[in-house]
Amino acid sequence: MHTTTPLADGATAPATQATSLPELAAQPVLQRLRSYGEAPAGLAAIVARASARLLDSDMLIRQTAQPFAAPEASAHAPVPLEHREHALSESILEQIRRDGLAPHYKPFMRTFARILFSLFLTPDQYDRACACIDSGNNLRFLMSDAGGPTLGSWRTVAQPDGDGFKLRIDKVWGMYANLDGMAIVAARTPGSFFPSAFLVWPEQYATLQRSLCGDSFLDDVVQLGNVRGEVTVAAADKLKAGGPAALNKYLTTVRPFLVRALMAHVEWLHGQGRLRLGEDERAARDFIAAAARAKTQTGTYAAEDVHKVLALKFASNELLLHLASNGAVERFADQRDLLAFTKMEGSSYRCYHELRAAARAQNA
Repeated sequence: MHTTTPLADGATAPATQATSLPELAAQPVLQRLRSYGEAPAGLAAIVARASARLLDSDMLIRQTAQPFAAPEASAHAPVPLEHREHALSESILEQIRRDGLAPHYKPFMRTFARILFSLFLTPDQYDRACACIDSGNNLRFLMSDAGGPTLGSWRTVAQPDGDGFKLRIDKVWGMYANLDGMAIVAARTPGSFFPSAFLVWPEQYATLQRSLCGDSFLDDVVQLGNVRGEVTVAAADKLKAGGPAALNKYLTTVRPFLVRALMAHVEWLHGQGRLRLGEDERAARDFIAAAARAKTQTGTYAAEDVHKVLALKFASNELLLHLASNGAVERFADQRDLLAFTKMEGSSYRCYHELRAAARAQNA
């Protein structure tokens, strides 16, 4: 694996050129991970194997022996994120490290809902949504679409309709989506390059067709569901705070907390004798956990954070896959749980696709 040397402005440049395709393919990930420190050799090897595995036809055809340039620092100052649930998140994460993820998963996800509310809802939306949750309703966050991962193919579409929107919903794999509650639904809107998000209140959600999807996960704690149907939502129910990329900002904010929870769960499984960590796996887990903690402690959002966090989620995904596929996890249920979390809030392919798209050849 090639090394890097610091530049005067804090950027890095390749000191030696990578000599293999997997090393070259891994550069868009490892260059972003380097913002947290130098990745351990075992983790770098995992990332290189994964990057070569995930090359699609277009990526492979475009791949040359030319290294990727180091990412340029943004000229924009980070924006403070003053969400109100940080202390609660820290408390739950400590409980996960002690007890495992299953008994604390639901309060952990409720904290995610509160983070979303405090960061990206207007004051009126925030008050109404919190009152809805406080009255006993749970939040369903519906992102994965039956049309596939590409926004242009989504079947969930919001069409302007009078003073509001006609929301045609076809969502899959939503956590607890088969149960009653309120929802935030990501939808395609005509002419927009970003998905929009809409609040769907309990009385509207109750009219939608819902079905169970697959067996449960995490000791029967997590059940997925699919949702279809149409509702009319008011213009005031569209999420506008945070701009057109609000969903991306939300995912960038919560992904490091999720990675911390997963690394704490790995530690707990190891302590229970249900997972084995060799020296390389231990170093990889510790690096990822420390990086995720450092990101959650910044309390800011910057444009480059999107890619730094994608690289972090990619590393988490691939460590979990490595553990589940190399015989380190004995129980089928634990293997299935860990692999499921590699798909949640960013699969490796989607992370790598975005990191690769943002990278450029050094002398392009």
